[in-house]
Amino acid sequence: MGFFRKKSVEVDAPKPQRNLGLAMVTLDRARPLPEGALLAFLLDNWPELPRAKEVRQEGDTLSFELDGAAVTLTLMSAPIPWRDLEGPARAAWHWPEAAERLKAHLAHVIVAVLAPGMDRIATMLLLTRVVAAVAATTDANGVYWGEGPVVNAPDDFVEEAKRTSRERLPLYLWLAFQLSRNPDGTFTLATSGMRSFGFMELELVALREKPATLVDRAFNFAHYLLDHGPVLKDGDTIGLSAQERFRIRHVPSTVEPSRTVYRIEL
Repeated sequence: MGFFRKKSVEVDAPKPQRNLGLAMVTLDRARPLPEGALLAFLLDNWPELPRAKEVRQEGDTLSFELDGAAVTLTLMSAPIPWRDLEGPARAAWHWPEAAERLKAHLAHVIVAVLAPGMDRIATMLLLTRVVAAVAATTDANGVYWGEGPVVNAPDDFVEEAKRTSRERLPLYLWLAFQLSRNPDGTFTLATSGMRSFGFMELELVALREKPATLVDRAFNFAHYLLDHGPVLKDGDTIGLSAQERFRIRHVPSTVEPSRTVYRIEL
């Protein structure tokens, strides 16, 4: 993918402050973390991962080292405040039952992966797999990915996580894709979550294309950035073929004007 007139490194992109990944799994009830089942799920589904080391379970906390990263799972016997979940649940077009299900949760697990020796994408892939293992082996009723923020049904999260790789990043689990109607009748699709990888967010405006195509377009453009780095300069063009050209602009966000985004009119 990608056809450009120019290529250069974008110097104004925000950078993540720490290589720490965090996510939460909401639970129907609080039960002890199933150490054996959880670690077995990781090995069964991603045999390329090494076995966990330094495994410790103390009270409501399970910690271990995995592939050089420090993993900590903490069971919280209380729900995530609804004010944190309400917006992502309302925006979850892919999960119509999100609000109903998440309002019913009574506990949650905080999943933390600290990986100073990994790049950001590798850290997020490992976090995704650990979160999937938690969701698959507990009484999970949702997954909250705070960097989006975006929420997903546990079964959907687990199945998508099983298919992930460096070449097939699970952007629907990592990013929020927010569609809104503009005053002139056009539609804008804004991403949220690219900043956690050190990139500006994307805003795609449907001038000619149907709004339904914007999510797929945003997915592809975001994947391109994560594959190749912040190489999209103001004024470059991007497209899926040699005949297709969409100009990229670095402009203030229509969602959050204090931030600069990649704006692409389709």
